[in-house]
Amino acid sequence: MMKHLFSTKRILATLLLVLLLTDVALARSYKIDEVPNVQLTDSRRFTSNPDNILSDRAVAEIDRACDTLRQRGYAQIAVVAIEDIDSGDVFDFAHTLFSSWGVGGRESNNGLGIILVTNQREIRFVTGYNLEGILTDARCHRIQQNYMVDYLSKGDYDAGMVEGIRAIAELLATGGERWDDAEDEEVLKAFLGFMAVAVTILILMIIAICVSEYYSRRCPKCHKHTLQKQPSQMLSSNRQFDLYLQTFICTECGHVKQTKTKEYKESGGGTIFVGGGGFGGGGGFGGGSWGGGGFGGGGAGSRF
Repeated sequence: MMKHLFSTKRILATLLLVLLLTDVALARSYKIDEVPNVQLTDSRRFTSNPDNILSDRAVAEIDRACDTLRQRGYAQIAVVAIEDIDSGDVFDFAHTLFSSWGVGGRESNNGLGIILVTNQREIRFVTGYNLEGILTDARCHRIQQNYMVDYLSKGDYDAGMVEGIRAIAELLATGGERWDDAEDEEVLKAFLGFMAVAVTILILMIIAICVSEYYSRRCPKCHKHTLQKQPSQMLSSNRQFDLYLQTFICTECGHVKQTKTKEYKESGGGTIFVGGGGFGGGGGFGGGSWGGGGFGGGGAGSRF
């Protein structure tokens, strides 16, 4: 009986492994030109969902929100949900894909590309040049973390994508006023934290100086803190430093303590300039019924 049970478990485990391997094998890795551009067939479609990762209901809601944002002139948004890509870097793939489609207006450059790659467990936003001011990298990342990642990590792709689009729509429609309050609060918290650390360090430095000064006045003979500092005397000087003789006299027992100190001189030198060039994303290309917009390097990505 036990032998038969063990054999059955081994068979089930083997079948499960075969199913997992089969599922991985069937997962399609897309090239740039293989991702369907749904705008070519319907100007009111914005979600490319060739692997049926998202339900029809979720796609319909996302498309309605994107259509409203486009008609009101806030943004042109392209959404892609696929299982895998043929290159390892999701940002490069997304940037090239949405640039080749020309998402966004040619003059307004208000495109936003959103790609979900389930096998790589990554959600990525790329923003057009003129959206980078309102959809900053920090805000893109906050939307992903606060509205999407929890759902996506549980495999609830519908909720993750829909909630993300809703947050984006609210941000664009309100001009980021509520988000500015949140950012100001975060900045204030960071500033207060920095000030607390700075004040703590300053207090410790003051304490260290006081302790050092206290013990520096301790007479090595009578052990009382009655050493008095006398005017210092220069012993020698060179290009690098001046050598001084420092004398302390104890007012209690008359003991004399002398030490030699060096005061280093400032050395001249040339000024070093460190600079670096910036870079921008590639220009947009016309495609379908998009507006021919272009993308820079803005956006953000999150793993889940």
